[in-house]
Amino acid sequence: MYLKIAHRGASGYEPENTIRAFEKAIELGADMVELDVHLSRDGRLIVMHDASVDKTTNGSGYIKDLTLQELKMFDAGKGEQIPILQEAIDCVKGRCGLYIELKGEYTEQPVVELVRGNAVQDSVIIASFHHNKVRKVKELAPELITSVLVSDKDADWVAIAKEAKADCIHFCWESYPSSHTLLTEEVMNQALANGLKVIIWHEERPEEIREIIKRDIYGICSNLPDLLVST
Repeated sequence: MYLKIAHRGASGYEPENTIRAFEKAIELGADMVELDVHLSRDGRLIVMHDASVDKTTNGSGYIKDLTLQELKMFDAGKGEQIPILQEAIDCVKGRCGLYIELKGEYTEQPVVELVRGNAVQDSVIIASFHHNKVRKVKELAPELITSVLVSDKDADWVAIAKEAKADCIHFCWESYPSSHTLLTEEVMNQALANGLKVIIWHEERPEEIREIIKRDIYGICSNLPDLLVST
């Protein structure tokens, strides 16, 4: 079996990276909720994909320049507030896991401290496109599962994963027409030989999901997590 990971929550149905989207993901049977974190001006871990609030709220500005109080005034969709990571943990704890992507600067240590403080180490994966962030997390908390994200199909992903000391290689191949064709036997064997678990995102085509799961895949992310349950 593979991990069914809800990308930014059930973002195909509810406003992304909101408690509403996380609740929907759990309702649809997701094993994990994926979310993104940044630090606010007052040092709070804010759940949002972009560095600014402009795209997904009715507000404007960069998260790093705004306080939590200011951020909580914005509508993140359907009346939802922007959540902090603690609220996301409170929502999912004991119900499903969290796949935490580090986006903002200086998020590594506070995320590790919060995960440990909530005793959710066994149900969390920490990920980033920035291999230095992944490496720092592994150095701070060797017990945590870590994942490095790679989007270029021609990248030396084994070297990147080794540099990051990552446990998982996460292929972000949604821009390619048929991501399953890139999951060749050679790729899967390379991952296995280097002790790497394979994650892929994000996929919303049932026919593509059916092909992907023929491989020894560790996890799939989707905006529509019910497809991962039903396919």
